[in-house]
Amino acid sequence: MNPQCARCGKVVYPTEKVNCLDKYWHKGCFHCEVCKMALNMNNYKGYEKKPYCNYYPKRLISSV
Repeated sequence: MNPQCARCGKVVYPTEKVNCLDKYWHKGCFHCEVCKMALNMNNYKGYEKKPYCNYYPKRLISSV
């Protein structure tokens, strides 16, 4: 049985599957949570099991 995409919830077939952050994604659904930039296994950063650009996890930490 094929898994569901972590972003859209539709079935992910082997030819379009990205397995990352303990989840499965369509290649087109694997993008930054904030800016929607397309990501791949070489340029993503995971934060709380969600994909981000290289610079977004640093900006999520705010000072008071």
